[in-house]
Amino acid sequence: MTDWAKLRLEILETFTPGPPIDELANFAGRSDVIQRLQDTTIERARHAIIFGERGVGKTSLANIFHKALNGPTRTVQDVYVAADTKDSFDSLWRKVFRRITWPGSAASLDLDFPGEIEPDHVVLEMGKFPLNTLPIVIIDEYDRIEDADCRILMTDVIKGLANVRANPTIVLVGVAENILTLVGDHASITRNIVQIPMERMRPDEIEQVIVSRVNRLRMKISQDAVWRIVHFSAGLPFYAHSLGKYAALKAVEAETLNISEATVISAIDNCMADVDYSITESYTRATENIYRKGNIFKEVLAACALADTNALGQFTAASVEAPLSDIMKSLYKVSAFAFHMNEMCAPERGNVLRKTGERRTFQYHFMEAAMQPYVIMKSLKDGVITKETFEKFYITRQRSLAI
Repeated sequence: MTDWAKLRLEILETFTPGPPIDELANFAGRSDVIQRLQDTTIERARHAIIFGERGVGKTSLANIFHKALNGPTRTVQDVYVAADTKDSFDSLWRKVFRRITWPGSAASLDLDFPGEIEPDHVVLEMGKFPLNTLPIVIIDEYDRIEDADCRILMTDVIKGLANVRANPTIVLVGVAENILTLVGDHASITRNIVQIPMERMRPDEIEQVIVSRVNRLRMKISQDAVWRIVHFSAGLPFYAHSLGKYAALKAVEAETLNISEATVISAIDNCMADVDYSITESYTRATENIYRKGNIFKEVLAACALADTNALGQFTAASVEAPLSDIMKSLYKVSAFAFHMNEMCAPERGNVLRKTGERRTFQYHFMEAAMQPYVIMKSLKDGVITKETFEKFYITRQRSLAI
């Protein structure tokens, strides 16, 4: 007989949309990226920079990739710190040194430096690790650092570490479209740094996240239910975990071990309530009615979420025509909604979209990756788009990506 209260607790421990994952056993997908990071760590004088959209799992990856590198003759010593906007080179490395204590000393390493910490200090200290130890320094949210000197001095550290006997690895993690915005003097460390672009998860990786956890819970999930979660997640692990969690909890409420497509649909409201407040606030600002004439901001934003995109998640105004015309049940050309799209690139409308490129070749994309799935679920819930429109423009395209 199933203990439903106990199963509910197991679900809350198994699906983790909030905190980053910190155990390799709980991490599904990204096997190729994990392998590349492990190879980088083992190689001498090689460091990594993990970059990509917010919400694609960069921090979770940084937390777990090295777990399997511990062995009988090798021990990983990882140090994780998060940067902030006011960090200088000195304050950033004090955070690192505060987490290191050498054998025979009761004090943390930062107390050995009453003056400013310099790149050479870092190189010398990192060289003191035993040869059977793999020191890994993970600096998360590196994009938040505003001090240009800090970025330049970091490249000096990376170059200097090439000459130490120990094999320390620095892993920088940040939100960026390319590493040029994260690392100063990038050209000088080309041979030392491995670029790890974090793209959204593939459909098969999202499926692995869901199915592996449902199996662990000794529950069952239909293929249609898996597909729904894959489609709604849009490659973002947060939505996969949130929808998986609430769908499983809905099943427990009904005292069944089977998760169906209908169960996933019923979990959408709970998932939307889990979304960061900044997303819901931006959506409200983007779609509120502040004009006397007819307001189609909700419809235009929904059409943007359904538009066909390139590999970078960018779409053109022309690609919005077809889904918007289907939503409005009338032909809509770019000239009828270009104003709305431009408005939604402005702070007054929550900066939900970002526009790049030149006139007539503008590309748009959602400023926050988490916004697109939210728009789709919100639009379905509010009746802005129908299930048929969703199937036609989103699921049909997604099904071409075979699981």
